[in-house]
Amino acid sequence: MMKQCRTMIELSSINPNDFNTCKYSKAMDELVETARNVAEAITRRVKREAVSKFGREVAMGADGTPTLYIDRVAEEVAMDIIGKKANILSEEIGFIDNDADYTFIIDPIDGTRNAAHGIPFYCVSIGIGRRDGSTDDVEYGLVKNIPTGDVYEAFKNKGAYLNGEKIRASQDYSDKIFVLTLGKSGNEKTWRKVNLHTIRAMGAAALEMCLVASGAAHAYFMPKESLRVTDFAAGCLIVREAVGEVYNSNGEILNVPYSLNVRSSVLAVSDDMIMEALL
Repeated sequence: MMKQCRTMIELSSINPNDFNTCKYSKAMDELVETARNVAEAITRRVKREAVSKFGREVAMGADGTPTLYIDRVAEEVAMDIIGKKANILSEEIGFIDNDADYTFIIDPIDGTRNAAHGIPFYCVSIGIGRRDGSTDDVEYGLVKNIPTGDVYEAFKNKGAYLNGEKIRASQDYSDKIFVLTLGKSGNEKTWRKVNLHTIRAMGAAALEMCLVASGAAHAYFMPKESLRVTDFAAGCLIVREAVGEVYNSNGEILNVPYSLNVRSSVLAVSDDMIMEALL
């Protein structure tokens, strides 16, 4: 099994009290503001809708899975705000080429089934990176927990934040929590490596990865190759900027192109020791 290590950024690289130091070029700053506006607008729209409508199937998405009402509503909001400012890759509509330098990799609602059942754990996930790139090229990530309003953000080489306060993955192993989405892909080997009382399964990959970034959990593991870049583009950057790391189930550093045709396993960890223990 191949194991790789990535050089982590130091949390001291920027002032932890100066969230506003996270600036890019004027063009990129405008896209960051657009992403924030998208997340806020989706939150407002979703909260106006009746939960009973959320789970209604309205079409088939570009990824080949049914599009639910809540997905359609959220995506329409995102499309209206982004317009032609950037290219767009989304689970429901696929890729829209606006001949722009940057691409929004967006899951308007991650945790759709949670939302449809009234479970308050779902989010907006937005990554922004240079066009035709991969997860390594994502420069900004935002994940907003719609029910709570919590906003996770990361700026490449400038840190990760929760509601404007700097965060980092936990290095305290006295009370480990693992977020594992195993289902049929789980095996006896995986189950034996963790104690049942340490396991949670939440149903929204981007938000679960953010739990690792904030120190609330020590690992998020989806061993099956079922997730797309829209699920984890933002989460990868947020975890890495919080001094964690993201691998696939082979122990390789996760790096996936902007394409809905590629699926991957995902293991987000607070520390390489956790990765070694789980794989």
